[in-house]
Amino acid sequence: MTTFTKWFLLNAVMLTAVFFAETKGAITLMVSNDVSHLTIVIMALYVVISGMVGRLCYLADKVDKKKVEHDAEELSRKAEVGWFAAEHFFSLGLLGTVFGLCVATTTNLNAEAQVSDIVSGLKEGLHTAFYTTICGIVFSLPLQVQLMILRFKLEE
Repeated sequence: MTTFTKWFLLNAVMLTAVFFAETKGAITLMVSNDVSHLTIVIMALYVVISGMVGRLCYLADKVDKKKVEHDAEELSRKAEVGWFAAEHFFSLGLLGTVFGLCVATTTNLNAEAQVSDIVSGLKEGLHTAFYTTICGIVFSLPLQVQLMILRFKLEE
């Protein structure tokens, strides 16, 4: 099986998972409850970087046998952008967590504050915190698997 085919199958599984998650309302729930909008940034970056990795997988399958070492080195260098992005999806998720906790703790906690106002502020902040972290993890892992598929091809 070619490297590009493996990449394609992995993305087909990922797209199917996202489709079924959206049919249950999970994606809409995450995006609508994220005050920081980092879930949208993570998802958009995943699409762009995954497309770049797919292109690299296609090129890895087409490497010229005479220049294999030079071409593999060049593709490995370009794949570093993907590794950087995959590592920082999790960081963006943690940034969203910190942002969400800041939102949660900005609630007015004086004696005149209504309990419902306090709970509402906490709920909004915690939604942002949890959903950005989940999104960072969920989109980081498949991108790392794609990059491992590419790495295995380039190291053979």
